[in-house]
Amino acid sequence: MRNRILPFSAALLLCFLVSGLPGTTGAQTNAKQETRKRATPPGPAPAKEIHFPAFQEKALANGLRVVVIEEHKDPLVSLRLVVKGGRSYEPEGKAGLAEATASLLTKGTAKRSAQQIAEAVDFVGASIGANAGLESGFATASVTTDQLDLGFDLLADVVLHPTFPPDEVDRWRRQALSSLQVQQQSASYLASRAVERLIFGDHPYGRPGSGTPESLRGLTRDDFAAYHKNHYIPNGAFLAVVGDVKPADAFARAERAFGGWAKGADLSLPQVTPPRYERNRIVVVDKPDAVQTEIRLAQVAIPYRDPDLFVAEVYNSVTGASPSARLYEEIRKKRGLSYGARSSFVEPTQAGFFVASTFTKTETSVEAMKVALDVLRDLQKQPVPASELEPAKTFITGAFPLEIETADGIADKVLEAMKFGYGREFLESYNQKISAVTATDVQRFAKERIHPERMAIVLAGNASAFLEPLKKSFPDVEVIPVADLDLLRNDLRKPKAAQAAPSAADTKALELLRQAQAALGGKPFVEQKTQIAKGKATMTPPGAPQPIAVPTLVSYRRYPDAERTEITTAMGSMVRAYDGASGWMQMGPQTVDATNQMKDRQIYGFDQLRHAGQAGYTARSLPDEPVNGKPAHVVELADASGHATRFYLDPGTNQVVKVGWESNGQKIEALLSDYRDVDGIKVPFKLDVVQDGTPVMKVELSEVQVNAPVDAGLFKKPVS
Repeated sequence: MRNRILPFSAALLLCFLVSGLPGTTGAQTNAKQETRKRATPPGPAPAKEIHFPAFQEKALANGLRVVVIEEHKDPLVSLRLVVKGGRSYEPEGKAGLAEATASLLTKGTAKRSAQQIAEAVDFVGASIGANAGLESGFATASVTTDQLDLGFDLLADVVLHPTFPPDEVDRWRRQALSSLQVQQQSASYLASRAVERLIFGDHPYGRPGSGTPESLRGLTRDDFAAYHKNHYIPNGAFLAVVGDVKPADAFARAERAFGGWAKGADLSLPQVTPPRYERNRIVVVDKPDAVQTEIRLAQVAIPYRDPDLFVAEVYNSVTGASPSARLYEEIRKKRGLSYGARSSFVEPTQAGFFVASTFTKTETSVEAMKVALDVLRDLQKQPVPASELEPAKTFITGAFPLEIETADGIADKVLEAMKFGYGREFLESYNQKISAVTATDVQRFAKERIHPERMAIVLAGNASAFLEPLKKSFPDVEVIPVADLDLLRNDLRKPKAAQAAPSAADTKALELLRQAQAALGGKPFVEQKTQIAKGKATMTPPGAPQPIAVPTLVSYRRYPDAERTEITTAMGSMVRAYDGASGWMQMGPQTVDATNQMKDRQIYGFDQLRHAGQAGYTARSLPDEPVNGKPAHVVELADASGHATRFYLDPGTNQVVKVGWESNGQKIEALLSDYRDVDGIKVPFKLDVVQDGTPVMKVELSEVQVNAPVDAGLFKKPVS
């Protein structure tokens, strides 16, 4: 939970008491330990003979194709519906619409609320869900055989009759924005999305499935309803029924549930016409706080129906599909540059893409990128030896039978084949066709279909640490500061055009926030330099049997972003601090880094009010809401990256009575009261924090000083 509400960092206490000190070993340490345990991965198991279950298919009058696969081992049935509702079909400017529409299907229908859907599923131990991918929207249900009527009824209800209730839309938006804000702090996410945009240009394949903060804020209930109407249609859709059911029974149930589903206009995707690069296009996403560099090398590749589909699978197995593949061998095992390196193909209806990826410490960024390019070049130069090719093929053929051991796995494979116009023969001959791929095939594919000299390459990390050596080998490097990155534009840069005049609603929102600033002291509040606060707190962490007393709390602030909080509890003394660039936490003799947690804390909460009216911050009015039984004006203030805090203002006094935001999927609210004048600045001496509707903390201040001297050394990490 990322909390910064008042000048004292009260919510920090919750982190202290709930989480304790974070572990001192990270993902790379765990990977290192794992590598020590098993330096050489075991070889793949021999390929299992495939006995693909029989299935029958029938098309309903409205175009829905139903496939039934009998599996009577367990009294379970899986229902999986696929429509042309993936992000590739989103209208321009509506990035994130496909995922949002799918996720809201189960949040209310014409005859069931979200709670009633959840209760119906939980009562019988079933499951239901929906999601969207690159090209398809999915809705699934899994039930025991005796609840098959309920399974069909629920699936048909959420697919045919969603209502997109306004409160559920609001909840989705809060959670989606919170999740996206976390993703956008990840260099891995930024590198992957940026390279996809580079290789596909304007084509929808290059859009981020989760959208952007701007696009998500612009989506409305009307958008969801329209997308559902146009894309959740039976023509072009597939329904798989897999499990303990007879075909005749399943077809009859499908007819009853979906026979009245009205057809829509046929849908098609635009042809992929990607940008063509005559040499590598290298983009550096400059993220100064990154401690390692994420590297992606990518190009447009093949569609699923390409004759080289099976050759591509083997090529990828040799290149980077496993810890035995060349990328892992060269980057990880031989040079120790990373704990992971892999490659993959995405093979949709149109030409998809190939990507090789790794990460490394900042100073070895250029070396790791060059090694990855060398691996791809070497596959063009000579055939793969049999000692390497055969295990690579066995890795695929050994995995395929495992992928169809469950009803869901069978449904996935059948629907994938049917989507691309294939049938049972394609599935049953899959391993045979993989086994038939030769070293000559792989080398030909590497020469003709993979182009390491013309790939788009993205490095996301601290550019200052590797840009100079990178430019020595690749002079034409583009550097984009992470704050300027726009994943919806082909050039990946936010436009520099003059800022548009604010709308009337924006003007009203900004005026309300300025009135709130004035109520807190006006210019002295906005320009406050320091604050020292002392008090006590009571905490009730989730799951705690009783409240935890914090008898002593002292916080120090140097605005805009240096903070230190000291607390004492029955467990001892604890300190957490941030100097504007790095953070740390101390409990007893142990001090650990807390930079990422503390840096994230600077983007939400009460102190954001000081930024109202500044460049890069936008305000918008929201409907009034009650606070403690009284109406309050609600204004949302967001920074350029979309981090938004809502301010609830008393209409009579303009005081902030509550602040709220969403972070990491949690809804945080803080009630502010007992305002007192401290040298011309109004300071709330009482704070009540609520997390996801549950009270977790009460803070009472006894003394506050403003603009008193605060030593900068307080925020520096102690020397070990």
